[in-house]
Amino acid sequence: MASGATLSHLLIFTNQFAAMVGSHLPLVDVLDNLAKETPHKRVREAINDVSDQVKHGVDLGDAMADHPLIFNDIYVNVVRSGMVSGKLSDALVQLAQYLRRTEETHRKVKSALSYPLFMLLAFFMVFNGMVFSILPRFESMFASFGRELPVATRLLLDTGLFWQQNWFTLLVGFAVLLSVFLFWINTGEGRYLWDHYKLSIPIVGKVMRMGALSRFLRTFSVQLNNEVPLLNAIRLSSSSSGNRYIEAVSFMVAEDIERGEGIADSFRQHDIFSGIVLQMIASGEESSEIEPLLMSASDYFESLLENLVETVTGLINPILTVIIGLAIAAMMIASFLPVFEMGGAVG
Repeated sequence: MASGATLSHLLIFTNQFAAMVGSHLPLVDVLDNLAKETPHKRVREAINDVSDQVKHGVDLGDAMADHPLIFNDIYVNVVRSGMVSGKLSDALVQLAQYLRRTEETHRKVKSALSYPLFMLLAFFMVFNGMVFSILPRFESMFASFGRELPVATRLLLDTGLFWQQNWFTLLVGFAVLLSVFLFWINTGEGRYLWDHYKLSIPIVGKVMRMGALSRFLRTFSVQLNNEVPLLNAIRLSSSSSGNRYIEAVSFMVAEDIERGEGIADSFRQHDIFSGIVLQMIASGEESSEIEPLLMSASDYFESLLENLVETVTGLINPILTVIIGLAIAAMMIASFLPVFEMGGAVG
């Protein structure tokens, strides 16, 4: 959810919270008991503080909002909707389902990225071993024979020499650029532009769109199911997408509906909500049963997302293996070309 706690710890807490609230125990007693049982230090401290605030009359959602590293906007908004509707237990159950799916997706993505990262690290190590250890020896050997290195070997050696002489400057420059980029995307305009651009990146943009829409639709459905008014539900759900562009578009949709336009017509004006999303919203508006259709759309996107991640991983891993294998083979050939010409040099 955030750096303050892992998804697994938050999921365990939410499951316990939902079960105890469903048993109709006093809220403060529930929070006190959970604080004692929670093993994660930061979560335990946050729950203790939330409990103290609730004892002093602070709303549960407002108290949780004071700990954004533990309870992000999605979590707080769902809890608030549960409190408003009097269905906190149901809201927590749905939130636990959302967290479980999110954890599963994160685990799959992490697993998918581990192999490419390992291959890139291996290539970097081989490259450094070549240019810093092996090739300089060949260069000295050829120099003693008065012969020039082959073009491929010379090119590889020059690349390594450039890296050796400028690695610190290159790393500092990269760190500066990365810092500037991170600072920019943490500004309101920068984050909006970057989130909009991400959705247009081939393959990756499709994955991000599916994930963002799935989170938005699931939270939207949870809000409506907890009897939160439609406009409030859209606005509260907007941040759950994790994408500032989709969040801004959601607010525009809410404004259009507030001016009297139909729900489906308001969503239809924005391409981000095209396809199955628009179809489900239109069907829900006609049947007056929009909540289950939104949940079905969310499940559909999550299923597509899982399949797409598996497909992309299945393609990237062998392709990356071939590319890095060819690069290492090219370095080996360039390194041993001097050995093949050694006989001529000696003669």
